[in-house]
Amino acid sequence: MANTAMSKRFLAFTVIIILLTSVIHHTLKKYFRPAIPMMCSTTEVQRASKIQMTIEKIFIQIDQRIPKINITDKSNATSAKNSKVYLNNPKDSYCVGDHLTVQVDVYDYLGKKKTYGGDYLRARISTPELVAGSSGRIEDFNNGTYHIHFILFWEGKVNINVFLMHPSEAASALWTSRNKWHGYVDHSGRFTKPGAQSEVKCGFDLDKKQELCEYKDVRDEEFFYCVRPQNFSCESLSEVKSWWRNDRTLLTPVQKSLFDKSSVRAEIPRDFPPINVSHCNHNNTSVEEKCKIGLKLEYPSGYAVENVWYPKGCSTLTYSSLEELDKCLKGKFIHMFGDSIVKQWYEYILGKIKTLQQFSLYADIWSYQRFHLDIKQNMKMSWKRHTFPFVSSSYQSWKEERTITREIDLIRGDKRTVIILTVGVHFRAYPIYYFTKRLYNIRLAIERLFLRSPETKVIIKTENTSEMKKDFETTSDFHAYVHYFIIEIIFKDLGVGFVNGWDMTNAFDTNDVHPPEKVIANEVRMLMTYIC
Repeated sequence: MANTAMSKRFLAFTVIIILLTSVIHHTLKKYFRPAIPMMCSTTEVQRASKIQMTIEKIFIQIDQRIPKINITDKSNATSAKNSKVYLNNPKDSYCVGDHLTVQVDVYDYLGKKKTYGGDYLRARISTPELVAGSSGRIEDFNNGTYHIHFILFWEGKVNINVFLMHPSEAASALWTSRNKWHGYVDHSGRFTKPGAQSEVKCGFDLDKKQELCEYKDVRDEEFFYCVRPQNFSCESLSEVKSWWRNDRTLLTPVQKSLFDKSSVRAEIPRDFPPINVSHCNHNNTSVEEKCKIGLKLEYPSGYAVENVWYPKGCSTLTYSSLEELDKCLKGKFIHMFGDSIVKQWYEYILGKIKTLQQFSLYADIWSYQRFHLDIKQNMKMSWKRHTFPFVSSSYQSWKEERTITREIDLIRGDKRTVIILTVGVHFRAYPIYYFTKRLYNIRLAIERLFLRSPETKVIIKTENTSEMKKDFETTSDFHAYVHYFIIEIIFKDLGVGFVNGWDMTNAFDTNDVHPPEKVIANEVRMLMTYIC
């Protein structure tokens, strides 16, 4: 009897286990339908934990730079007009190659010296007669005093200009708002099946009370969601689009006032005239060595004179003819990943090398993948957008969406292969977590690439300065300023090449997220120096 009772209990227990297994399997199948490869080994779980710890560590480093302030009266904010710029240890004349330090003391609208830092400053030296310019590196003492460090690269009368791009109170508001929500961009997904379509809300942070389709990459901890439409499978998601919602804001009325026209990019008065710089016998500024992969990201990284960029500490190649450019690119496989900023490079090269023929993959929409071939020269060049976050009001094929990390993983690599990437502008409207995670995963992908192909060249382009006229919550250069620090941290000592658009566009004083051809030409010349 005891054996019979035990057998019945064992049978009942087995049935329960089978039922629970079936329910769990059905739930996983229903909700976890990855659009990207999933891996779940012990190693991957451990590395996912490392991703989170790395992101948190970097967040703390950046967060400490930004004061947490919420003022109720604009008069307590930094005033460019009341602030002052001084020359440290001024001299009658300076030599080319000298280092110059300028001090900035900031005051509020009431004339009180500020006791904390965090102001978003930008500095530049220039000589208009030479069409010359260079950036200054800013040192924040976190007490209302800043030092700006310049290198005097050229001879002549040099102007020094310091701008208050945003007061610290505005920077604090942008930082807090950015990391508080996902409301600056909306996403929509189109699900398709024979004879029917359905458009639903998608995004990175949806209400979990709804029935959702979850698209995830377990290894890289990349997640994206769509509301599951009735009678559609999660696999039937075919296209996704997104658009800015600049009508939404988290700023208070006082915070909004910090972004009026007179408060943005306001020049801080200086109490000294332009300085005189001469060539001195003891300062030899000639540079012979060609710029090469592996140099660290620096600011300033060079200077512009007569619309030509001269890198600090190395030289770029010059191309006196198209034949030289053709020779450089012969046999190269060039992969560009990013946004419209690096796509400008793509279009510039196409304009110079007429033998590249387009292989039409899609309709002629700017955000669709581009692919060009030169059969005779055995050259291939492609451009592909980085995946979401990528703000584009036209639908993009979901099945072809891959992060740059996954794209790099698919490239074999060799001495003919060049990978060019930029990430930034489309991330400005999202919490900094997404940008940091994407870049860290890209670093890991590059490390894997170098293990299987150390000869592959990887070039990273930093963001450009922009117009700074509207939509500050989503497009302010303050976000790119933060991105720059994160790029410095993540890609340090990796053995990649940098084209420092952030520095170059400030030196050229273009203030346009899509700078003119004179800047693109110099950026591409820097690129070709690395490639050739």
